[in-house]
Amino acid sequence: MNNMLACPWCGLDKTESIVHRGSYILRCAACGEAIVATSFMAMLDSDHQCSAFIDPGPGKHPPPETLVARGPFRQIATAISAAASDGTLIRLISEAKD
Repeated sequence: MNNMLACPWCGLDKTESIVHRGSYILRCAACGEAIVATSFMAMLDSDHQCSAFIDPGPGKHPPPETLVARGPFRQIATAISAAASDGTLIRLISEAKD
């Protein structure tokens, strides 16, 4: 959940983490193109703190009322999976460590 990959389509190096059904996707924050994807199940063992929101679209900040869950990834994965199971895109935003 960081910005280490540059988009091969537009060159921007800002990515967003998205969950769509059973996939975890890094997409470009500018053009919205998927850069890399893996199975959502591959991410389930993480204790990384994050917030999950219904995705407002590439480059847009999700409003607070679209919050799905917040906390350690492994504890909120079920809520994320349930929200994404119907095809809703879920944006994951890393929480700063204290």
